[in-house]
Amino acid sequence: MLDFDNAKFYLTDKLTVSIPKLTLKPHDLIVLIGQNGSGKSAIARALAGELKLLSGTAPQGVHTELVSFEKQQQLFEADYDMRNTDNGTAKEEIGITGEDLLQGLDVKSVNEAIIALNAAALIKRPIRTLSGGEGRRMLLIKALGAKPDFLIFDTPFDALDVATRKNLLEIIDYVHRNYELPIVLIVNRPDEIPQDLTALGIIADLSIVKLDSKEKIEQDEEARTLLFCGNLEMQDLPKAPGKLALLPLRDGPLVSLKHVNITYNRPVLQDLTFTVNPGEHWQITGPNGAGKSTLLSLITGDNPLVYVNDVTVCGIKRGSGESIWDIKKYFGYVSGSLHLDYRVSAPVINVVLSGFYDSIGLYQHPGDEELKLARQWLKLINLANKEHVSFKTLSFGQQRLLLIVRALVKNPPLLILDEPLQGLDAYGRALVRGFLTYFMEHGRTSLLFVSHHQEDAPAGITHRLSFVPHSDGTYSIEQVKL
Repeated sequence: MLDFDNAKFYLTDKLTVSIPKLTLKPHDLIVLIGQNGSGKSAIARALAGELKLLSGTAPQGVHTELVSFEKQQQLFEADYDMRNTDNGTAKEEIGITGEDLLQGLDVKSVNEAIIALNAAALIKRPIRTLSGGEGRRMLLIKALGAKPDFLIFDTPFDALDVATRKNLLEIIDYVHRNYELPIVLIVNRPDEIPQDLTALGIIADLSIVKLDSKEKIEQDEEARTLLFCGNLEMQDLPKAPGKLALLPLRDGPLVSLKHVNITYNRPVLQDLTFTVNPGEHWQITGPNGAGKSTLLSLITGDNPLVYVNDVTVCGIKRGSGESIWDIKKYFGYVSGSLHLDYRVSAPVINVVLSGFYDSIGLYQHPGDEELKLARQWLKLINLANKEHVSFKTLSFGQQRLLLIVRALVKNPPLLILDEPLQGLDAYGRALVRGFLTYFMEHGRTSLLFVSHHQEDAPAGITHRLSFVPHSDGTYSIEQVKL
């Protein structure tokens, strides 16, 4: 049995994390919800023993496994450091693989998790080649294979496709019923709450403030606000500064891919022709690893194979002597990989301002108009009081909202959003859907939107591109006008 009693933990010189009363018994499954910025990840770290105990009592010397975005980010940073040494070995050039991640763990538990999460094809791949959802699956396998005494999942469903989310719920339920292992599960959406659980709780102000039965908490007004939020009435959004207005685009499509072929360990894109015209708004769907992010990376220019294929973006053909900035100025971009790569400790205001200049970090001196608009955006996402706070100190959801605003701030002709609502609470998701709908209705912005949640799509989607899986592991691509 694990007991927390009036436990206070050190977070910063000014902030502490509080777990007033929590007892975890074998087979317990505690589910926690909370707003972005409420302290969900800080609570997870305190439960995992990663924060210094200042007062009260908390379990000591417990083998705990924590699965979180922060753990995934640490893994990617370790891989980056490994591959960027001056005298790298052949192994260091490959980087960390799934196989490396699972060394020394319980073979039976690992194999069971690999089968349950359909991850056999991921094991030998370098982690940098995995999609966000695939990377999350590897962390889940590692946690289950370690046979811990206490298991904590901090929003583990983010970036997972429908089938994998279903599998993960089944795994959590199986472990809950069959192992003498307490589990704490932190979630953002009502469909991520298992049917069979011990208690449901609310996190607020860096503390667990309510903990009761699922039935009682779901009737709580605060809990309903956290889990359910309809459409928000949207006011006029800030317009980009006139001095940063882009030259008119050439006539023709915003995106043109002609007979594109991409092959890695399997054919990913085969003879794909894909066109996005002004005024079109595309939702892109498909399982983890199907090729969605590969398609987007061709459009953003982050895939080196763009230069051996026929790809034209905003009237500029890739490989025609253009610089990356010639095209980047025409689109805004958000993805899990961008979030993982955003390692600078910039103030919040600088993150927004960097959207005007397409940079990670701010290297230009902004004018008064840019500063005014950036502050307007911060007010819209309730971060005006954190203007000078470091980006890295924000919660995952607050960081994601900030990166979305960074993509929107210049009112670009093309928005490329790969799982943008990952990590957001119900209010944050409704807020961003409202932003996107406004841009589509009142501006000249076209949207490419990837999500594993059908309900996340903003109003106004006109077309859908779907990666359709086949039994032999391949995918076909269907394009339809809605």
